[in-house]
Amino acid sequence: MTDITLILILAFGIALILTLLVTPQIVRVAHELKLYDLPDDNRKVHKLPIPRLGGAMFMPIMMSTLTIIVVVMMRLGVYKRVGGGMELEHFMAYIAGGMLLFAVGLFDDIKRVPYKMKFAIQLFASVLLCIAGLWVADLSYVFFLNEIPWWCGMPLTILTVVYVTNAMNLIDGIDGLSSGLSIISLICITYLLIITGQYFWAMLSIILLGIMCGFFYYNVFGKKDKTFMGDAGSLTLGFTLCFLLLHFWQRDPVWNPVMHNIGLVAVSTLIIPLFDVTRVTLSRLRDHRPPFMPDKNHIHHKLMRAGLSPHMTMITIFLLSIGFIIVNYFVAATLSQTLMVVMDIMLFTLMHIIINIFIYRKERETGIKWNRIF
Repeated sequence: MTDITLILILAFGIALILTLLVTPQIVRVAHELKLYDLPDDNRKVHKLPIPRLGGAMFMPIMMSTLTIIVVVMMRLGVYKRVGGGMELEHFMAYIAGGMLLFAVGLFDDIKRVPYKMKFAIQLFASVLLCIAGLWVADLSYVFFLNEIPWWCGMPLTILTVVYVTNAMNLIDGIDGLSSGLSIISLICITYLLIITGQYFWAMLSIILLGIMCGFFYYNVFGKKDKTFMGDAGSLTLGFTLCFLLLHFWQRDPVWNPVMHNIGLVAVSTLIIPLFDVTRVTLSRLRDHRPPFMPDKNHIHHKLMRAGLSPHMTMITIFLLSIGFIIVNYFVAATLSQTLMVVMDIMLFTLMHIIINIFIYRKERETGIKWNRIF
């Protein structure tokens, strides 16, 4: 276990250092090419053009760090213990799909790509995972469903990959929000992967964690090196997170009361972006608006309407995310999956009702006409 711990620490350190060193160079290139994320009134809250190529280093650093660590493990003779349980076909499908999403995202950051093409690439990447044998195979009695056949699990997996990938993109509305939520999620996912003995995937998770920590620094605290992750980063991030989460929904013949609900605990690390994109989409459909039209109805927009600053909004959402994780982790051994899902929906709904009350009070004081926002 000591060797595994040292390997994980080394992986995190290399990814973090490479990100801190490479990001300023990426920002310099973005300035030279004038590749900026411009402010607008529909969804974005920043007032100045910001370089949007920060995510251009996510996939290269992830693959470089992973290669370095695998070579080190082989030289030290610990690869079989760390990577022995890794399904090669899953990993190859992840690399193929991740590189395609990274490429289309990078091209979109430079020249702009039609949304239909990005959506098609997301579908293709998710299909690759299914072909490699990675799909949702066991729901552990969520809504009374347990093992599910491939013809049901594969479409569900494709929907999940597209859902998670786009949710991480849409939640990225203020500095540090998407990367910060990812950091919280990756810390928990890494821990869950370790306690379930999936050390190779834990290594991939902790490498991405190191990249996110380095990016978070420049995204939130950077001045001349401030940058956004862009589509190259958000698509890579969302796809990798979903890839890791899928490993908690495989068929497990050994039932353990402590680990029984671990899949839902893992998903709960992303409850805020996943539930928020669902709420916003339903809200747009209810108001007869296109579901993909940008607006200011996301949770960070609502918290700022309630009077919070962008930084306080970011911190508040982080605390809410941590709260969901803690609640789900400690009730996982006592509640069924179905009751956990119902509980999370009720808590999320209650949270938005409270936010709406604060918005109503704030806008009544300032004389702004109240608009339905849930």
